[in-house]
Parts: sequence; structure tokens; C-alpha cells
Amino acid sequence: MIERYSIKEIQEIWDEKNKLKIWLDVEKIVVEAWAQLGVIPKEESQLITKNAKIDMNRMLEIEKETKHDVVAFTRAVSETLGEEKKWIHLGLTSTDVVDTAQNKMIKDSNELVEKSLHELKKVLLEKAKENKNQIIMGRSHGMYGEPTSLGLKFLLWYDEIQRQLERFYLARNQIEVAKISGSMGNYANLELEIESYVAKKMNLHVDNISTQVTQRDRHAFLLSVFSNIASTLEKIGIEIRHFQRSEVSELCEGFEKGQKGSSSMPHKKNPISSENVSGLARYIRSFATTSYENNLLWHERDISHSSNERLILPDVYNILIYILNRMTNTIKNLVVNKDNIEKHILESKNLFFSQRVLTYILMKYNNSREKVYDFIQSCTLESQKTSKNFKNVLIENDILNFIKDEDELEKLFDINFFLRNVDKIFERVLKENGTKQ
Repeated sequence: MIERYSIKEIQEIWDEKNKLKIWLDVEKIVVEAWAQLGVIPKEESQLITKNAKIDMNRMLEIEKETKHDVVAFTRAVSETLGEEKKWIHLGLTSTDVVDTAQNKMIKDSNELVEKSLHELKKVLLEKAKENKNQIIMGRSHGMYGEPTSLGLKFLLWYDEIQRQLERFYLARNQIEVAKISGSMGNYANLELEIESYVAKKMNLHVDNISTQVTQRDRHAFLLSVFSNIASTLEKIGIEIRHFQRSEVSELCEGFEKGQKGSSSMPHKKNPISSENVSGLARYIRSFATTSYENNLLWHERDISHSSNERLILPDVYNILIYILNRMTNTIKNLVVNKDNIEKHILESKNLFFSQRVLTYILMKYNNSREKVYDFIQSCTLESQKTSKNFKNVLIENDILNFIKDEDELEKLFDINFFLRNVDKIFERVLKENGTKQ
């Protein structure tokens, strides 16, 4: 991963030295497990635990000859031991070590993803509560609809991130497994107790049944969840980008002192964070297709998945955490332009009360929907054409044929009507998520 998007903790997890350390941990724990079963003398097991080491440079030298990284690894480790070296890799196949270690690295990385998801969720809820009673023009198809609560927008994203967390927990549960089942996955040269011992020692679940590899449907599911999370982040980014457009300018990314928006136009303030998230979200989603194809291995296994996973897994964790953190900071520093919000509501000339008037008349008076709808629509079209206030146009066109008097009409034009159920929505969402009001 290029330095621009790298996350220090993820880089450390996926560093080659750390990978080999975990490979060595797996080998040592397997030896311990054999000793527990009485196959390996405990004193020799203890010697391996104490003395086995890996010199990466020596391993690379051996790999030039063997053309096999795990064989080079086991031989390099054996060189650090005495006669007890014969117990290294007993009953194992390469992917017992590789997949178990990789799944442990995935687990360690997942801890960081979870932390970032919770931080974003927290910031979204704070913004939701802060803007619960802030009226803003709602839009559908990019066009003015009716006013709504700005807080509901953040609450919607908060609720969606909670669903993403639930999917993530399920994916974690399925992929964080130890796989110690041997060359064909039938434990012919192992015992199931070995795998259970390794899983418990490494705080992993047991891979109940495998071939020579952990099945890649687990990885495909995880990558699909990450792609889905990325789509949510891009959705938020696109919304911010729309709101920051010059002709809208209702929500804007924070602009720090000394920040520049353009190399040529000093006036520019661009939604660069949201655009950055959009671009990297697309990159994350591109990994999903490859991860599905990785599930299509020949017979008990091939290694067509191995090469791309070396690239995909560290990259996806770096980028996902990067855009989670960047979106969290973007939301935290988002500027709400209340003047422009009010301006756009006022320039609508009360057209957004059309459904309110329609629904009220239908509920209280005996009229056909078609007749009332057509009348109100003709008034909205006149209001748009003449820039007259919608309420005045209704009066000029004899709205009193449908309702009792102007006082009754006046009561329908209360903008707080659009917030009347906001508290209930908040209560329902927070209750569902187990969060206090």
C-alpha cells in the first residue's frame, strides 16, 4: 500500500516479518498439541517452543533453491534446532500454517475495522441529535420535495452503519478460524484435537470442515461486506458533494486555515474528502469480484487465490480503515449553512405544502382524489410560472370551494408539521440499536 493511504497498525499486521512470526507461532502450538496427546516428548516440545526462530534472510536464500516459501520456512526454522527439529510441521500441509496465520492476521485487522465503524457510528449519532430539529428541504430525483429534519439524514446513516456492523460481525465469525486438517482436509496425518488446541490457543474458531484450504466463500463474504460498507461511505460522500455544490451550499466540508482548493482559482473550496472516499470505495468494490472467483479452486485446492490475496487483503484493510476514518472526520467537521437552508425553503414559495393541503381535504371533506389533486396541481404550476406564493394562488383560485375558510387554510401552512414524528423516529431507531436517547 502506498504511504498516502497506509494505516500504521495494518501495515504492521501484514508486514512480512509479522506473518512469519505467526507462521512460527502456529508451528510451535501444533508441536505443543502433539505433546499434549503424548506423541512428542514434552521436553522436546519445550525445546522447540524456546529455541525455534526464523531468519527471514536465510529463508529467502533457501527459497531460491526450493521455489516453495513454506518449505524454505520450515528448513530455516529447523536450522535453529537440534534433533527435536524432526517434529516441526508434523502432519501438516503448507496451508494449515498459511491459512491459519492469515486468518489470525484478518482477525487482528478486523479489530481495527470494528473500532473505526463504532467511531463513525458515534459521530453520526451526535450529528443526528444536534440537527434533529433543523428543518431542511428534502429532495427526490434531485428536485425539491418537502421539508424534513436534517437530523434524520444522519440518523439514517447511523442506522445503516449499524446494519453494516451486524453483517461484519457475521463475516468475522465465519472467517476467523483455525484450519489444521492436513493435505486433503481429512485429518489422515493429524487428529481433530490438534486443530481444536490451535484454535483455542490463538483465540480463533474451528474450521469445521475444509479441504487443503479454508474455503474461500468465507473470504468472499468478508470482502462483500467490506464492499457494502464502502458503498455506504460513498453514499454519504455523494450526498455531501451534492449539498456542497455552489448553487446549493447547505452542507460543506470543513475548510482548514491554510487549506487550498485549487492551484489556479483561489476562491475554490472543493469536497475533496468526499471525492476521495468515493474513489477509494470503488477500488474496494473491485476486490469483491476477485474474492468470489477465489472460491473456485480445483479439487481439494490450487493456488490461484494465493497470489492475489497477498495484494488484496492488506490493501483492503488499509483503504477501508482509511476511508472510515476520513469520513468520520468529515462528518465531525461538517459545516451546516443554516442561512442557505432557510433561503431555499423560502424561495420554494410554500409549494411543498401541496401534499399537506391535498391530504387534509381528502381526510376531512367528501371530494374525489382526482378532482382535488388536479386543482392543487394547477395551482402549483401557476405558482411556479408566476413566482407567486402557493397559498395566495390557492386563495385566488377559490380553494374555499374545498375547505371552510382562510383560517383553516392558514393552519395547514405550519412548517413544523414536517417534524411532527421526528422524535418517534429517533426513539424507534435508538431503541432498535440499544442506544439511549
